[in-house]
This record gives sequence, C-alpha cells and structure tokens, in this order.
Amino acid sequence: MRLSRLVLLFTVVILVLLVAAGAALAAKPSKVIIITMDQMKPEYVNLYDMTNMKWLQRHGANFKNAIVGQLASETVVSHNTIVSGQFPKHMGWSDEVMRDVDNILGYGPGAIITVGDLTYDQYTAIIDHYDYPKLGDYMKWKYPKATVANFGEKYYQVASTAASSSDWWMTFGGKFNTIADDPLTPENENPLPWDGKYRMPDPSGGVPDYIMNDDRFKVSSGNAWDKYGTDVDKPAWTYSEDGRHVPGPFEEHLSGDAWVVDGAIKLIESGDAWSAMHLNFSGIDKIGHMYGGGPVDNLANFKKYNPASTWIDMVHMEFIAKTADEQIGRLIAALKASGDWKKTLLVVLADHGSEPAKNWYGITDVADMGYDAWYYDPNSQCANTTYGRPGSNNEAVLGPLNADGNLAYSYQSVMIEAWLVNRSVGKRLHTAQVMKKMPGVIATYIRMGNRYEQVWRAPKKKLTASEHKWLSAHAQKLVNTMAWKGASDVIGLLKDKTSYGGAYGDHGGATKGCQRIPMVFYAKGIKHKNHGAQFRLVDVLPTVLRTMGIRQLAPMDGKAYKLPL
Repeated sequence: MRLSRLVLLFTVVILVLLVAAGAALAAKPSKVIIITMDQMKPEYVNLYDMTNMKWLQRHGANFKNAIVGQLASETVVSHNTIVSGQFPKHMGWSDEVMRDVDNILGYGPGAIITVGDLTYDQYTAIIDHYDYPKLGDYMKWKYPKATVANFGEKYYQVASTAASSSDWWMTFGGKFNTIADDPLTPENENPLPWDGKYRMPDPSGGVPDYIMNDDRFKVSSGNAWDKYGTDVDKPAWTYSEDGRHVPGPFEEHLSGDAWVVDGAIKLIESGDAWSAMHLNFSGIDKIGHMYGGGPVDNLANFKKYNPASTWIDMVHMEFIAKTADEQIGRLIAALKASGDWKKTLLVVLADHGSEPAKNWYGITDVADMGYDAWYYDPNSQCANTTYGRPGSNNEAVLGPLNADGNLAYSYQSVMIEAWLVNRSVGKRLHTAQVMKKMPGVIATYIRMGNRYEQVWRAPKKKLTASEHKWLSAHAQKLVNTMAWKGASDVIGLLKDKTSYGGAYGDHGGATKGCQRIPMVFYAKGIKHKNHGAQFRLVDVLPTVLRTMGIRQLAPMDGKAYKLPL
C-alpha cells in the first residue's frame, strides 16, 4: 500500500511537471513584430518624451548600450542584417555601393552597382546566391500558413528587408498625376480621385486586395509640390521632404509612419493568420538628414530660414519623433484589441544613429546637392545609375582620389570609401596615403581579403578623448564586418560631426553617434531588465528565434541572448 502511494505521488509530480513544461512551452510568443525606426537615437526617448518607448523600456528587456555593431551603418545594409543575423561581409552587399564580382545581377563581372537602386528581384538574386535564411524563412517553416509581411515608406528599405522571404510587402508606389496638377491643400480637398499628386502601395509587392482597394491606401496625402518649404530652407534643401515621410494635413489620408502602421493594423484586423511583420519608420531619418536631429534641430536654430507655414512643426524632430512613438501606441492598442498582444514578441530598435555636420565637405554649390554629393563616378563606371558623373562640383574636394586616374567609384557620408580600377596592394596603399590628407580623416584602411588592415591613424593629440576611446575600442572590429570581395578597396574614417555626404545630418560610418541605437524587447510575461551588453543588429534574429523556441538552422554572426521570460 505504501509503495502504491509513493508511485501515485511520483506520478502526480511528473504530471505536474509535464503540465508546467507544456504551459511554459505554450507561453512562448508565436508572433513577432520588429519596428525599425530609421536613424532613431537613444537620447530621443527622453528628449522628446516618447511615452510608449519609455513604457517598453521600463517593462521589457532594454539593452541600454546597444550598437549597430557593423559597417556600413546604412539603412539598405542594416535592415537586411536585422532579419538575417549576417554581417554585411556575408550577406552580399555591405554599403550603398558594391562590386558585383560574381556577376549576379548581369551587368558584367566586377560591375559597380548602387545598392539603393536595386529592385526586389535583384535583392532576392543576391540573397539566394549567398544562400542564407531570413526571419521569413524561419517563420514559414514554423507557421507555414501564416503571413510574413513588411511595411515602410521607402522602396529599398522594404524591398531589401522582404526580399526572398516575405509573403508580401507594402511601400509607397510613387507619386502619380490623377486629373489635374493643382496643389493638394486643405482648401482644395476633393472626393477620390483627388486632383494633383498622390501615392499608393506598390502593387509589385503582392499587396492583398483589402489594402489595394481601400481608399485609405490609394491616396496618401503629403505636400510634395512645395515640400513644406524644405526645398528652399537651409540646410534642409540638400535632401528635402517630398511628402512621404511626414503625416501631412489630411486626417483621413496621413502619410509617413502613420500610413505604415495603418497597413499593419489592416492586416491584424483582416482575420488573415500572420506570424511576422517588419515595420519601417522613416520619418526620423528624413528629418535627421535635413536638420541634423536632436538638440541641433529646434525652431530656435532654424526660424530665420523657415518660411511661414502652418505645417512647419512636421519637418522638425520634436514633432516627428513623437509621431513615431504614437504609432507604437496605436499598434499596441490594435494588438490588444485583436487578442494578439499576449502572443506577440515586440522588438523596437533603430538601424543606425546619425552625425550632424559641423564640418561639411564635398558640397560647393546647390546644383551639387543630394544624391550626387554622396557618389563620385569620375570615369562613368557605375552600371545602374548616373550619380556623381564627371563635372559635378564635388570634384574639387574628391578629385585628389582620382589624380592617378585609378578611381572607379567613391561613396562618402561620415566615412569615405574608394573602389579602384587597379586594385594592387601598391595602388591601395597609394590611395590610402592620399585619403589620409583629406580634411577630417582620422584613420585609413585597405582591404586585404576578408579583413581591413589599418594603414594610418591620427595621433591621439589630434583626436578628442571621446573619439580616441571609441576608435580604439571599435574601429577595427567595425571595418572588418564589411570586408568581402565586393567591398571598397580603401576606407577613410572621419572625425565626429564631419561629413562628405549629401545632407546636413548623415550616417554610414564608425562614429559613436552613428553606432549607438535603442534596442528593446517586450513580450507578455517578460521580466524587466536593463542589460548592459553591447547588443548588435546581428543579434536580433538569433535572439528572436531563441525567444520563440525556433531552432536556428544555419550559421549566423549574431549571438542569441536569453530574455527574462
């Protein structure tokens, strides 16, 4: 009898443990939403009182020392890293420019390509060539009948993220004329179709009918005809707003981040099963490029330039950061209303930070603003764009790179990169010696296979204490993450607040301002923790998979952190 009781007790204990284990297994999130706020800096959370971000940081797993952790710190690079766990050196492109050594895209072996101008199919071809899985692949393996979708304002932002692994993606298809070319103003609002300019989802993304046929998405308002005055406002005129990134004046047809979240909410409310979304907010990025972001961007600094406008607040950071935060709140509310909140892992982060310019090189005339200032193509080497062709005004600054006629292409932001015609070690060393004499350069590197070798570094006395500390701790690791056969042959890192790019605020390099980002995870039942680790973008996917209980099937460069669930 006693033995029977012991056996019974043992059985009950085992059953209780099995039930508990099953409950723990069931508690794992079955859905994930990644919100990438383009160019968001950690300090904006408090600076602009972003209440929803504060709530997530107080209740979730907050990585307060997170960094991009790779180069280039560019949108078209970072977004694919987030969903693949691959360093740029392993994903097929590592910056806005690449050399297509394997002729994947058909322009010819070794063709110079501007990556931001690729199509969805071209991104897919590169990813398939390098053969690595992304978030969508894992989610379709685990939940084959559930939708994986991507949303965002900018085409390359969304297409590169969605490529090869998402069911569908939604981005602005472009500006189109409807009936007339009259300005779209609150006084001139007409029933659909509106006169003037409008935007709609790109149908090539396979967007479902319940979005394509919804008037909300057929027309998204903006102020594209006069660009909110930013086309004449210094310094914004270098990269002025075009109606995509700020909300606009029409409550029923808002643009920007509100448009993105409206699409996500439409999927949530549609009744379609879904497992993953990646939402791309680009408002902060656009405003940061125009005005520098943070304390630099306030009306006191720019009021002498701004024309009178009822919408002036929309093109400055205080408004646009709060707008992004409000969209997070709207999304959370929709998840709660649908019952999906308890099942969803929410990840909120940035793809890079930014570096407002104090010393701004490479632009000598308004005719040279925008894209041409980022690119320099002295010998017409690029296969898919004409940016930076001979005659551009930035030749006065960048011309020395081609004094020997050996520069195939250069790309510059808060870092300078050169692709050479003759790539011998001697030619690389020569270009590195030329680059070190350019204003603001503090270190030069030449590519040697899958790593970069430092050729020169500015003496400590030429650097601020912060620059020296950051460079010593991070520079070599960062440049090595982008070293592959299609990457630049020579790199020049720049001092803080120094830019050769096409906008007043920029990013792309190894500075602390470009590298520091917010990073927070939240799921129902998570225990709050402020992590001190330098979490990186490559760590996002492995951490998501571990949290959701999905086995990693292929090598990744990132680390899977255990969240306190």
